[in-house]
Amino acid sequence: MTIPLTIVDERPQRTGRRDRRIPAQGRKVLGLLLVVLGCWATLLISTPAPTGDPVLRTISPGNSETVKSPDRVELTFDRPVPAGLATVRIINPPGEQVVFERPVNPPGRPDTISVPMPKTRFGGTYTVAWTLPSQHLEPLSGAFTFDVFQPTSSAGVPEIEIRHDPAIAAFHTTARFAAVASMAVLIGAVFFVAAIWPAGALLRIVRRVVTGAWIGVVVSTLAVLLSFGPYAAWVPLGDAFDPQLLWGTLRSETGAGLLSRLLLLVPITLGLVELMAAPPAERQGERALRGGAVVGCGAALAATWSLARPHAELTPLSLAVDVVLLVSAAVPVTGLGMLWLLLRGKDRSARHTYVPRWYRSTGACAGLLALVALYHLWHSTDGSVTSHSWLLVGLLALIGLLAGTTTVLRLRLHRHPADPAESKADRRKIPHLEQYRNLAAGGAGLAALLLIATALLVATRPPHTAHAQRIEPTPSSVRQQLPPFRLPFDTGKPGGNGAVDLVLLPRADGPGRVHLDTRVSVRGGPGDMAVTAELRRPGRAPIPVRLTAAGPGYSRGAATVPGHGDWELALTLRAPDGSRQTVTQPLDVR
Repeated sequence: MTIPLTIVDERPQRTGRRDRRIPAQGRKVLGLLLVVLGCWATLLISTPAPTGDPVLRTISPGNSETVKSPDRVELTFDRPVPAGLATVRIINPPGEQVVFERPVNPPGRPDTISVPMPKTRFGGTYTVAWTLPSQHLEPLSGAFTFDVFQPTSSAGVPEIEIRHDPAIAAFHTTARFAAVASMAVLIGAVFFVAAIWPAGALLRIVRRVVTGAWIGVVVSTLAVLLSFGPYAAWVPLGDAFDPQLLWGTLRSETGAGLLSRLLLLVPITLGLVELMAAPPAERQGERALRGGAVVGCGAALAATWSLARPHAELTPLSLAVDVVLLVSAAVPVTGLGMLWLLLRGKDRSARHTYVPRWYRSTGACAGLLALVALYHLWHSTDGSVTSHSWLLVGLLALIGLLAGTTTVLRLRLHRHPADPAESKADRRKIPHLEQYRNLAAGGAGLAALLLIATALLVATRPPHTAHAQRIEPTPSSVRQQLPPFRLPFDTGKPGGNGAVDLVLLPRADGPGRVHLDTRVSVRGGPGDMAVTAELRRPGRAPIPVRLTAAGPGYSRGAATVPGHGDWELALTLRAPDGSRQTVTQPLDVR
């Protein structure tokens, strides 16, 4: 009997819709990328650009000016300043210091600090002294006088304490070091879990290490934030909770960097919770993705180390070097401690599975540390013993220690290959496993001591400035600043007396040449009054000083004085109606 067979060609019908769902691996990559981008976006948004050291450009009352009884003394700088970190003292004609409260920024004027005059006032000469922390936390200071109704003899210059209280110095330095150490442990431990030992996220002791490091970052950062105000303003630790001092800290560049670190912990914590709760990654590609995400987020966290410490000039290159230094040191050194925890466990294949992963990542970190060492070697070529020299020595020692530890571990792995029968023995009775643990513990301890010593040498170094190195001439911005010259002029209106506040910042510009940084502030004149300047000397052609507007009534410019001797800076003011007049200031260039 023949049974006919019919073949029906059934083809899937096209519905016109495509499956646009992202594959599981793509979703993982996208999620990790969003966490890293979120960290860097938070850092870039919350960190302000560095502004440099402030320069006093105008004061009210003016230096040696005779005025009626003023209500306030105001000092205006060329950039915003945290008034809470400033100190202003006033001596009245009888010789009493009368102002001890912290200055404030008047509403809408972040570049000005203001203090009230005392309620009881005397006619005569008042002397004002002020101080502000520079970017290196060196004191920027100055003094000037003004007369109420009539001049009298000055009773002296107010004294301002510019030495750190030992208690606040010790507390602040310890808090800074604890913050860096906590960040290093957090970055290194999370990387070890993500890229080397994924199953470690399930262990309570590993979770305690990660949680403890996170808490350490938060607590130590808050401690630095609290102690920075007294440290920068040279006041005792008991004043740490002064509201004005705290507000000044938050408005400073260091305070902004510390706040950025705390804000950055929000996306980092979200990613950390997701990582610790995710199933352990078995494939090498997934471990590499997780490790890369940890490095990306850790680099953003490490950047706050540079952004939240006093510095003169932070370039993208120096910031990148600092980030590479901290991350490359954190991963292998913390990894040694995590390796010790790993070898204490019951995973009998640990030394053959995870140790090779560790020393491969350690080799990459040692190479990056070598590049950092070359950078600091380049900055230490002048032969002087600086912080770069100490850091270079510490880096070379750390690289040698990591290389030696890695070599010993690799030799022991080749000498003791994996044995299938080993699982039936008690691992605590196998001598070479105990040696692995001891080697990991000893290497971690030595590396930690080395990092601590290097960090302390760098943290306690004197500020790397011309002032600290005693190079002449000392820049005017890091020593006592002279008060502005006040040059009066007639506005042409009844009772319309104006004034020009002139700030001159000279510095050597080669043999027999002086570079003159000029700041001009016009007070009391029309807002659109134009100002031109030139250097004059009998028998020589005038040298123009190109001024550019830097704000309402404020101009900046620079010129090079080609020789020593008696010069004159002439400022020509042109009003909107076409009238003009010239005021001059003699210059003795030596």
